Amino acid sequence: MAEKAIKYSANSLDFAQKVAGFSAKAVELKAPFSGRPEAHRNQHDLYVVISGKAKVKTGELTGKVDEISEGEYRSDEMIVNEEHTLQIGESLLIPAGLAHTVIVESGVFAQWVFKIDKR
Repeated sequence: MAEKAIKYSANSLDFAQKVAGFSAKAVELKAPFSGRPEAHRNQHDLYVVISGKAKVKTGELTGKVDEISEGEYRSDEMIVNEEHTLQIGESLLIPAGLAHTVIVESGVFAQWVFKIDKR
C-alpha cells in the first residue's frame, strides 16, 4: 500500500520516476511535427491529451532499427497498421512492443505520457 500521494508536474523536463514501474511527463509538440517511429520492449505508453489534436500511427518498425538504450528502439520507417486521431479528453494505451509515432499537423498538441512497466 502506498504511504503518500505523489504529485507530478507538467513543468518537469524529464520522466519523474517516483514509483517503481511508473513514470510521467507532460509533452508539448508544435506543428509541423512528425516524431521518429519508436517501440519500447518493457514499457506500455499511456497518452492522455491535455489540448490540441494529433495523429498517432501504430504498427511495426521496419528498415534499420536502432536500439538506442536497453529495450528502446527507433527507426526511420514503420509499417502502419492503425491511425488514431486524438484530441482533448481522449487517451490511448500503446502496449509494450507496438511501434508508434505522433504527428501534429497544425497548432500545438499537449499530452501527458505515462510509462508503465510491463510485468
